[in-house]
Amino acid sequence: MENRIVISDEAESVLKEIVDNEKVSDYWKNRFENLSNRDDTILRGCFKELRESGLIHVQWGDNYPYQIQILKDSYLYEEKKEQERRLGMSQFEKELHDLLKRTESIQPPANAAAGDFDLHKYNQPSEDWINDFEIFYNKYLKEHALGSRIKTILFHRNLGAYRQLVSCLKSISKDQEFIDKMNGIEKTTVPVYQANMLPEYDVFLSHANKDKADLVDELNDSLEKLGVKIFYDKKSLEWGDKWKDRILDGTKKAEFAIIVISENFFDREWTEKELNEFLNRQNRNGQKLILPIVHNITNEDLRKKYPSVADIQAIDSKAYSCDEIALLFARQLIKRLKAQN
Repeated sequence: MENRIVISDEAESVLKEIVDNEKVSDYWKNRFENLSNRDDTILRGCFKELRESGLIHVQWGDNYPYQIQILKDSYLYEEKKEQERRLGMSQFEKELHDLLKRTESIQPPANAAAGDFDLHKYNQPSEDWINDFEIFYNKYLKEHALGSRIKTILFHRNLGAYRQLVSCLKSISKDQEFIDKMNGIEKTTVPVYQANMLPEYDVFLSHANKDKADLVDELNDSLEKLGVKIFYDKKSLEWGDKWKDRILDGTKKAEFAIIVISENFFDREWTEKELNEFLNRQNRNGQKLILPIVHNITNEDLRKKYPSVADIQAIDSKAYSCDEIALLFARQLIKRLKAQN
C-alpha cells in the first residue's frame, strides 16, 4: 500500500516556493534576511517538516539554507496535489483548466510571410483550440463581463484572436466570483472579526498556579522561542499593577486562549472567571478562540466539569511536548493571519 505524504498547509506553501525558485540564486538568503523572529522560526519549522517528510535535503550555513536538494517525492507530491485538485473541480473548472493547460504547448498562429513551412499544419493547434474555446464560450461565458468582447473576437477571428482569447481566459480564471457562480455557490457575507486593531497578544495562557512548574513555564518558553506575543501572568504583571484589572484586560486583548485544564484548575475563582470571559467572547464573535489542553485529567473529567468546553477539540499534554504544542499553536496563528488578510 502506498504511503501518502501529509504535510501542513504552511509546509506545502514553502515546498511550492522552493520548487518555483529552484534556479534563483540567493533566493533563500534574501528571504531569511528580513524576517521577524517568529516568521524565521516558523519558516525553519517548515523546512524541518519537509526534510523529515523526505521531500528535500537541506544544508544550512550563515543562518540560511544555502543548498536545497529537491527530492523525487517533492515532484510526485506536486503531481498528486494537482490530481487531487482536478478531482475536486467542477466540470466548468476542469474545462477551464484544460483549455489553459493546452495553451502552454501551442504556438500563436503565424501568417504566410512568417517563414517557409507548412502554414496550415503550424496554425492547426491554435485553430483547434479556438474552436474548442468557442464551445466553452457558448456553454458558460455569454453572461460574463468579457462575454461581448469574446463574441466580437470569435466573429472576426483575425490573426491576433488566439492571443486575445487566451488573455480573456486567464482573466476569467482569476474571477473567483464568476467561478463560484458557475459552481452554484452563492455569495455570502462572512462576519468580520470585530476588533478594531491588531490584538496586543497572540495568546493568553490561562492556568492554575500549581501547574506552572510542571507545564506552563515550559510551554511559555516554547512559545517565546517562536516569537509569539504572550499574556502570561508570571511575566506580564508588573510591580504595582492592579492584577485583577490587568488579567481581565489581557483576556480581551488576546487573539487566542490556551487553557490548561487540570484538577488544579477546577473550582478556582480566577481560572473559572478567565474561562467564562473567553467562552463569552467566543460565543459573541463566532470565531475560534479557546484552545484547551487537558493536563493529568481525562476528556470525561472535562465533560463532567465543563460541558461547554468538552465540545471544543482539546489536546492532551501527555501526547505532545511543549515545543510541539507551540508549533501547533503557530499553525493556528498563521491560519488566522491569512484569513484576516
